[in-house]
Amino acid sequence: MEKRSFWIGLAVVLFSLGLTAEALAQTTWIVDILGNPARYWNTTVTVSGQVQAVVPNPAGTTRGTYTLLDDSCPNPLTIRTDDLPPISRNFKVTGVIIQDPTAANVPIMKELSRAAPGMASTTLYLLIGAGVVFLILLITFIVLLTKPKRAAAPAETIRPQARPAAAPPAYVPPPAPAPDALKTMKMPTATVPAAAPAPAKTQVFISLGAEILVEKGPDKGKEFTLHQQVTTIGRPGTRKNDIEVNDETVSKEQASIFYDNVKKQFTVANESATNPTRINGQPISGPTIIESGTLLEMGRTVLHFKKE
Repeated sequence: MEKRSFWIGLAVVLFSLGLTAEALAQTTWIVDILGNPARYWNTTVTVSGQVQAVVPNPAGTTRGTYTLLDDSCPNPLTIRTDDLPPISRNFKVTGVIIQDPTAANVPIMKELSRAAPGMASTTLYLLIGAGVVFLILLITFIVLLTKPKRAAAPAETIRPQARPAAAPPAYVPPPAPAPDALKTMKMPTATVPAAAPAPAKTQVFISLGAEILVEKGPDKGKEFTLHQQVTTIGRPGTRKNDIEVNDETVSKEQASIFYDNVKKQFTVANESATNPTRINGQPISGPTIIESGTLLEMGRTVLHFKKE
């Protein structure tokens, strides 16, 4: 417990120092802005430096421009403001870098906020809070170290217990008399085994004289013989499809082929709301008759319908 409190306090202090370093790292050097203005166009940055010159515009007002100089280069950065600062004072200014309307590719800053240089109030509050937490943890650690340990409880006196009385002997029943030899003994009736279930009937495979050949797609080369009045097409999913393709651009319930036993003809119907089914390149909206040589297109897969 003591070690855990110590390490928690140390972690809080290190975290606060990290926040302070991050806040300081957010300040941008003026030499970087002047040297590469394209990188900072319409970007909010923070600079710190000394006010060099102040130009009211219009004259006699607090609006205008002033220049700020830091230690990175001898050239100052021009800043537009509605509240001109005093000369020779140091400030930390946050604003947006824009292009000087009077000179192409010359950056100036449009001031958003200005404050005296130093630690930000948020960072200061975080450091104060971290110091308070660390102090509390340190006091807790010292108290736990100096707290006297509780004395162990005396061992309980073990007293001998009386031995339980012996249990009476268990009752043993007398042996059963031997069966009378003259009595007729009944034999148990034999159980007639239940009849075995009849084997399932062999299903008859009927070819409709048509087949599907996958000409394009992940399952290229596979063949499927049509032998049902309804043949479903799609990729693996909830529905068990008769023609199953491993193509992510095909729906799980893409289409179905129907066989009319009276007219001896095949039709196909699209069943996908997102992936259309096309016949020879044309999308279908309802049941459409297909003939031998018809190409069924769905996603990246192309099926060739053949009929004898």
